[in-house]
Amino acid sequence: MIVVMDKSSKPVKPLSRLASIDRRLGATENIYYLLDKLYCLNFVVFAEITGKLELEQINQALSVVQREQPLLRTHISLVDGRHWFKAASRCPIQAEAGPLKDWRATLGAEYGRPFADKAPLARFLWLGGRGNKSVAAMVFHHSIADGKSGTNILLEVLRRAGGEALPLRYQDAHPAAQDLDLIQQKGALEGSLQKLKYWLAQGKSVLKFAQQLPGYDAGVTSKQNIKVIPFGLPAAAAKRLLTNCRANGTTVHGAIGAAQVLAINDEFDTAEARTLALNSLADLRSVLQGNLTEHDLGLYIATLTTVHAIEAEPDFWRLAIDIRGQLKAILNSGDGDLVHSIYRKNTLFPANKTGAKMVQTLVALAPPASMLTNIGRVDQLTLANGATIDSVAFGVSPPAQNPVCVTATSYADRMYLNLLYDQHKVTATQARRVVKSMLGYLAAAAA
Repeated sequence: MIVVMDKSSKPVKPLSRLASIDRRLGATENIYYLLDKLYCLNFVVFAEITGKLELEQINQALSVVQREQPLLRTHISLVDGRHWFKAASRCPIQAEAGPLKDWRATLGAEYGRPFADKAPLARFLWLGGRGNKSVAAMVFHHSIADGKSGTNILLEVLRRAGGEALPLRYQDAHPAAQDLDLIQQKGALEGSLQKLKYWLAQGKSVLKFAQQLPGYDAGVTSKQNIKVIPFGLPAAAAKRLLTNCRANGTTVHGAIGAAQVLAINDEFDTAEARTLALNSLADLRSVLQGNLTEHDLGLYIATLTTVHAIEAEPDFWRLAIDIRGQLKAILNSGDGDLVHSIYRKNTLFPANKTGAKMVQTLVALAPPASMLTNIGRVDQLTLANGATIDSVAFGVSPPAQNPVCVTATSYADRMYLNLLYDQHKVTATQARRVVKSMLGYLAAAAA
């Protein structure tokens, strides 16, 4: 029996209580769950570590965090034709140990290693460990968590394994994002009109252009081979970029998005005015009810599409400002939670692979776009035993309709980026070219 410590470092009672889990998947979670049946949508958070940790301590920490966190003990059950998160009582997560050599390739294989519906829907990998260097990683089924919540859980496990006496924090499951939607507070007519206006605008956007990456096939293929290209900015450049973003009235997300859109634009044969889009994964916790935190089971994010007129000689900062402005307007209006409203509570989509294909057909009608997900700044961390967390980053397998997905994290003043793509659909040469272009734009913006 594990005994943990509270803030005063006094022993507390053994962990006899378990946080509750029993709710229906929301629209966002349903879509991710169904699409995962067509192509794996895992995401991976990982940290590079200098210092000593023990496998036994990691497994003890996992046991504590698993009892605290519903998302580490949930499984997905079909009840009356709908998917529900249900608690599983016996599903211990044990760290999977492996060599540090070629650790990026080891993590790369996790994007295509599917989960069953049974618990746990997360894995922990411990690579190295015998020497002074190691990598810790957690892999998640995307219906239960996002980059922020996954990163928080990974770091809590490492803090406990490093000897920090953290208080117990039992986290009961909250309702789904769509059940906390502020638009539901409006009258039926006003809410319906807002939803209609949103989807009409989406439809008009689709008519403005036909493709995102030249020659890219947005259809679902029988095989998937996700590859990752890590890149980033050193501390000095990342600091200058932040300063320049503030001076130009935009955000770092806006700047990364501008670099990404312009890198895609460079892939076209001719320099001419065209319309391109960007999908940004946005955190909705601050605009939903329910006092949500980054420890909650489920998805409280939305894929927000911004559409941009790119000039023949584009202006980087104008585009970065436009990305930030459009995202802010969507979130402030409450439309952020509408993008996944195609999956309604009384949906006719069957809860099987046929339903997944129907959902894929609908999501593929959105404006063609590449994807950017940025979890922002993660506080620098030294463990209680003196081990240091040298880097924190993450990656996510892109949906079939997105040619590339770029992930971003700021840690210890550095910016860590990863570009992920399906090698069956995008060549390694083209992916490296996009990364090179992005780095060029970001370096210029940080000058």
